[in-house]
Amino acid sequence: MTSAQRERYRRNIDVVGMGEAGQQKLLASSVLVIGAGGLGSPVITYLAAAGVGRLVIVDGDVVETMNLQRQVIHSGALLGVNKASSAAARVSDLNPDVSVEVVQQMATPDSLAELLPTVDLALDCCDTYGAKFMISDACAAAGTPLVWASAVGMQGQVSVFGVPSDEGRALWLRDLFPQEPPPGSYPMATQIGVLGAMVSQVGSVMATEAIKLLAGFGAPLVARMLALDAAAGRWDLLPLRPRMA
Repeated sequence: MTSAQRERYRRNIDVVGMGEAGQQKLLASSVLVIGAGGLGSPVITYLAAAGVGRLVIVDGDVVETMNLQRQVIHSGALLGVNKASSAAARVSDLNPDVSVEVVQQMATPDSLAELLPTVDLALDCCDTYGAKFMISDACAAAGTPLVWASAVGMQGQVSVFGVPSDEGRALWLRDLFPQEPPPGSYPMATQIGVLGAMVSQVGSVMATEAIKLLAGFGAPLVARMLALDAAAGRWDLLPLRPRMA
């Protein structure tokens, strides 16, 4: 590490368990972030600030006025700009140590099969179960660990998939939900809204889990799900079990 990097990441390095060795692991890591919206905004910002060496940002959507209430990585001056490109511009301003690659399209099974072998970790920052099942299945096929989350209204959930538990079994989304819920059977932000500050809490937990995994310290949310009820001011930690065959 250079003297400038030691100064920039001093507070990271001082964290018990991280140290300079953990920071060097971050600088050498590659991460795929799928979605640059409400969850992606804090995820991308904090991973870039922490010094993750390479970020690949995937999003085919463009910045709209309605996004600015929660997608705080974007500027109102960039309305109509692709979200992945807008987020990449913010990363470049924030930390020149970080290399950013942009994919200006929605993730597909084919694109994920190409991208996942090039990264150490993926983060699911999408907002539909169809996308989430596709991402989890692709990560399982590639053997790439996944930080997963969902957030809508005043509720959010976070877990880590694809990392062996103490029993040696790696869980995936289909261990929670064997099949994708039918459309209309679960609430969407377009129907019940989503509080921006709540999404930021969930995205910040995702970034924390990613940093722990990449730097190799702490106990990640493996075989556990952290559930937030922001309306009640309550976090719950729920154990997860493999799906029975």
